[in-house]
Amino acid sequence: MNKNKSVAVVGAGIVGTSCALWLQKKGFLVTLIDPDSPGSGTSSGNACTIADYACIPVNSPSIFKRLPGLMFASDSPLTVDTKYALSHLPWMMRFLSNCRPSRVARISRILGKLLLKTHEGLDPLLEFSDSKHLLSQQGCMYVYKTEREFENARAANQVRRDNGAIFSELDSGEIRELEPGIKSSFVKGLLFEQASHVLNPQSLTTRYFDCFQKNRGRYVKQRVQAVLHENDGVKILLDDGESVDADRVVIAAGAFSRQIRGTGEHHLPLDTERGYHVQYAGMQSLLNRPVSWNEAGFYATPMDEGLRIAGTVEIAGFHETKNPANLNYLIRKGQEMFDLPERPDQEWLGFRPTFPDALPVIGHSLVSEYVLYAFGHQHLGLTLAGITGKLIAELVNHEEPSHNINPFSPRRFL
Repeated sequence: MNKNKSVAVVGAGIVGTSCALWLQKKGFLVTLIDPDSPGSGTSSGNACTIADYACIPVNSPSIFKRLPGLMFASDSPLTVDTKYALSHLPWMMRFLSNCRPSRVARISRILGKLLLKTHEGLDPLLEFSDSKHLLSQQGCMYVYKTEREFENARAANQVRRDNGAIFSELDSGEIRELEPGIKSSFVKGLLFEQASHVLNPQSLTTRYFDCFQKNRGRYVKQRVQAVLHENDGVKILLDDGESVDADRVVIAAGAFSRQIRGTGEHHLPLDTERGYHVQYAGMQSLLNRPVSWNEAGFYATPMDEGLRIAGTVEIAGFHETKNPANLNYLIRKGQEMFDLPERPDQEWLGFRPTFPDALPVIGHSLVSEYVLYAFGHQHLGLTLAGITGKLIAELVNHEEPSHNINPFSPRRFL
């Protein structure tokens, strides 16, 4: 039915390739546009977790008390470029507004409901792309260094449970039994037994892309400058002066989505959280599953290539210079937890697309029914990529979405 209808997807990360595959499953002709190799951006460097339990946003009522300490402490997972923050005060004020208890409760409910749909979007793509071998289903663990850390997190963990997350509590002996490779002592933990993680997020996106090409997908390795609106579709202007015509276009370029003119981008308060990882080749046997030291703000994840220590938040914009403080923090905390070499084999910086309410935009744009949004997933891009792609394909196919997308409408920012 849709074999002659064309859709362009801008962005070849995990969200973009997920959208492309779901559109192909609906029968559309799909063009994927990205200046870089598929999956080589932020999608490649995440913590690898399918975090369907992670309904608690970065926004927190406690931020008002904790922010000075987080910003200025020498041992903090948060770093803020003060000059950048002051130049983006409207965004920062919107973020703080969404830290009120009533807002956080609402955001958690919205994310919790969508996260329950994670595998409805993910599992068909793993099957379609023959990628099931890249998913490990050993669960995920949170650990707490002190009783106080655990008690401070109790209310948030109850919110997780209220919104559908399934987990059991662990004592120090159970933590050691499950993860004997952790050398430091943690007094309490949570085990999300049904959680899973990806053994290599770059490999997963590559598998998706290979499947896309096998199904008549067209790939254009160019940067999109602008989208022009025509009577029966769109014209997408590229860096090299050429253009791509399509019936619909999906903007899934992550943190860079706001740089594409003609999409209603100027109405959207999209910014970026800079995230980091360090990786130790051949050290994956130290863990059986991802472990998050919750208070310290990072995951340690066993991958097919080694052990990845991923996390932290830096508010500093899009420049490519890595902050040694963030990298050294991850190295120091990783060495506190595990017997690791003095230096990692890999250091990485990526740009998480972030709205001040911690929710993505999914659905029709502010300017045209021919332009759709699929970006702003913050820390949940890998987790929510599949269900986002499914919802986008349903919209393009004029179906009633299988999940309520009203909370993800860009009109919330008007």
